[in-house]
Formats: sequence, C-alpha cells, structure tokens
Amino acid sequence: MNKVELVSYAKVNFTLEVSDRRPDGYHEIDSIVQTIDITDDLVMTKAEPGVITVTCDIDGVPEGPGNIIYRACEEFFNRAGLHAGVECMLRKRIPMQAGLGGGSGNAAAAVAGLNRLYDCGLSAKELADIAAAAGSDAPLFIYGGTVRMRGRGEIIDPLPDVLQMYLVVIKPDVGVSTAWAYGELDKSSSGRCESVSQRAEDAVRDSDRDSLIASMCNDFDPVVSAAFDEVRLAKSRLMEAGAQRAMLSGSGSAVFGVFGTHEMAQQATLSLMGEFAQVFLTCTVCRDKSSLIG
Repeated sequence: MNKVELVSYAKVNFTLEVSDRRPDGYHEIDSIVQTIDITDDLVMTKAEPGVITVTCDIDGVPEGPGNIIYRACEEFFNRAGLHAGVECMLRKRIPMQAGLGGGSGNAAAAVAGLNRLYDCGLSAKELADIAAAAGSDAPLFIYGGTVRMRGRGEIIDPLPDVLQMYLVVIKPDVGVSTAWAYGELDKSSSGRCESVSQRAEDAVRDSDRDSLIASMCNDFDPVVSAAFDEVRLAKSRLMEAGAQRAMLSGSGSAVFGVFGTHEMAQQATLSLMGEFAQVFLTCTVCRDKSSLIG
C-alpha cells in the first residue's frame, strides 16, 4: 500500500465544563462531544525516509512544521520507531478558529493514516496517546461518535451514539483564539455550568433527546458572546429560525443550532445563508462511520 485517503470529521461540544488552571498550565475539562458531518479529506502517500510534507488546497494553512498534521506525523514516527516518510495533501472545508476541532481531527486522521500506510498495528489507545501529543482534543476523533472527554482532553470514554440530530452550524466572520478564550474565562466572574456533563451522559445512555438538549451548556459561551457581536447575532438568528437550542461550540467562534427535523434545519439554513458567509446544514455522525480505528 503506497497511499491512503481518510475523512476527517468536525465536532461540536454538547457540554463543556472548564475547571481552574492546573500546575502544568492546562485546564481540567469535562465535555460531551459529538462528531458531525462537516469534513476534510486527507490523502497520505509514502515518501523517502525522513521526508514529511503537508500541502493544502486553501490559503492560510501552514504547510510545514507549523501544521498540526506535520507534528502528528513526526510524533507517530518517533513513537513507532519508524524511519519512514510521508507526503500529506489536505482538502480543507472545516472552518478554522471555529471550535469545531478541524485541526485536531486532521492530526488524529494523520496518526490513523500512518498506522494503516505502514501496517503498524497500533491499538486505539496507542493511536489516541500519539494524537494527544499533537493536540489536546485530538484523541476523541480516533474513537468518533459520541464521547465524554475529560482531563485536558486526552481521557476519552466512548458513549452510545445519540439518536440522529439535525444541526445548523454558523461560522461568524471572526476567529477566536483558544488561548485568548481560556485567559478571558480565567478572569471572568460569570457563573459556570454545573454537573451538566453527567446529566448529558445520562440522557445519552437513556436515548432521552429532550433531556440532552436541556443539559447543553458551555462555560465559554457567556465570555465569547460578550466579546463578539457576531456570535451573539448568530445564536439569536438560529433561535429565531426555529432552533430548540443554540450555543457556542468549543471556544468558538462557530455556533450551532439543534432542530427537530431535517426539513426544519434545511429551511433555516436557506434563510440564514444570505446573512452569514458560512452556514452548514449538518447532522450527528455515528461511531461506525466516523471512527478512525481499523
């Protein structure tokens, strides 16, 4: 095998609870996370030993060591003790600086792709450990579907798949730095979400859609919404378009709305496309489809 092609999925956070900063500089988090059907494509081809290249079909994506895919490949070769090389071509559709996990998903796909390309036979846990070295929340994409994510993002508990949900994602014309968002949250006196991840996990296990929606909460939401008019407007417009819940994903700036049916989500997407530059009609993706294992 000289070439592999992988689909790299985006995610949304149904819950995101952030605790105080740890001595190592990271924050402890607790989050119910869901892969969704917005995707990038990653093509990986064997290259001469010592060679790692990353190219992308859009401007603004680092193509050398500054790219998270490059770092993931480097980490994989080191951990696997493999003297090999790879050329990576990324077709990018997931918005950047959006809180949708695009870069982390790309890193996880690169790790899984090298495992296949060089027939290394590493386990899911070994792949997740390597992915975590490239990006804190990259391991969730190894498992895919619905997961509970804890620690700094490296502790993953796969959950049963949620009943399919139809979502509309808006990427406002503003990017949010994750480091900035954590800094602002540390300074904020806003109330935090309390025990919502446990309630959400219970709802997922009970296939209780209404309870899951009622438990959705993100600690970054009030901080980022207060700082960016575009984020507040996007959430407001999703609710006006019929969403049952509209909230920030990750540290933003993307927001998503949950709709009762595909038709309602489609109608909302069409009504909002003229108002925002990037609007996506999407849905949750099950583990069988989105997992990178195997």
